[in-house]
Amino acid sequence: MTAMPKAMSSTVRRSRDWDVMWERYGITAVLLVVWALAAVTTPNFATPDNFLNVLRQGSFIGVAAVGMTIAIISGFFDLSIASTLALCAWVAVWVASRYGVAASFASALAVGCVIGLINGWLVSKVRIPAFIATLGMMFIIAGFTLIITKGEPVRFNGPSFIWWGNEFIWIFPVPFVVFVVCTLIGAGLLQFTTPGRYVYAMGSNSKAARVAGVPLERMTQVVFVVVSLFTAIASFLIGSRLYSANPGLEAGYELRVIATVVLGGTRLAGGRGSMLGTVSAALLFATLGNVLNLLHADPFLQRIVEGLVLLVALSIEGVRQRIAERLSRKIE
Repeated sequence: MTAMPKAMSSTVRRSRDWDVMWERYGITAVLLVVWALAAVTTPNFATPDNFLNVLRQGSFIGVAAVGMTIAIISGFFDLSIASTLALCAWVAVWVASRYGVAASFASALAVGCVIGLINGWLVSKVRIPAFIATLGMMFIIAGFTLIITKGEPVRFNGPSFIWWGNEFIWIFPVPFVVFVVCTLIGAGLLQFTTPGRYVYAMGSNSKAARVAGVPLERMTQVVFVVVSLFTAIASFLIGSRLYSANPGLEAGYELRVIATVVLGGTRLAGGRGSMLGTVSAALLFATLGNVLNLLHADPFLQRIVEGLVLLVALSIEGVRQRIAERLSRKIE
């Protein structure tokens, strides 16, 4: 292998530095710019009540995106989270109406844990690719939810239950406080624990991780359980916010969560990601929807905007991947 010229080495290093900077802080910078532009161009955007509403709305996607960030860093993703959300939310509201808030939250987590264990078992033991396993589970969970609910919604507006989705802790919406706590837990798991290091190793090179002693099968199961648990927390918050849940709750939720994670800088190929980026991307999605509402845009236009943002996120990921491949060839 010939030595890399000094100028080329400097270029490669700068390219890597910019890539890392974008991964960590790029979408946060974009969010701040969008907030500044919206404050100037959109009536009523910069009011305290509206800003707190943006924080609240971003949290319902963001909580599940924390779990999905961990999954994508490890090299997996979960397409079943929309169906999981609907089932967990229905169970949470139903249980809250009969047994109280604590039992409601625990039941949502229990259902999420079971679904995560099944997904992890299918991927790690049966060796079904995650895309196929979770796609199949998406339909199975949706069908099961329709059977047990008979297609009917459930409603409950008890004060102690709806507090979680609608009230405030100090000046901040409760869902946003939960989102921040979930983000800190997710970031702490990734940065300061052995399983977190295993997650990065799995996503970077699963074969090398196996040789290094990473328990891939067990960690795969853990990853899918974590995704489902964070989704269950989001379902509890959404059920509380709406006072209700139905089998078709939040259609397309999984795509919005994945788009949030990728837009936030986490690589679909795995091995690298930013929890700060995920938070910023969730708030950016909420901001765009909020601005369109304030401008009285056609509600269907929001779906188009979501699709465009998803395409932009995947395009950014594709460009980063091509740059990484070019840098690898230069190093070789």
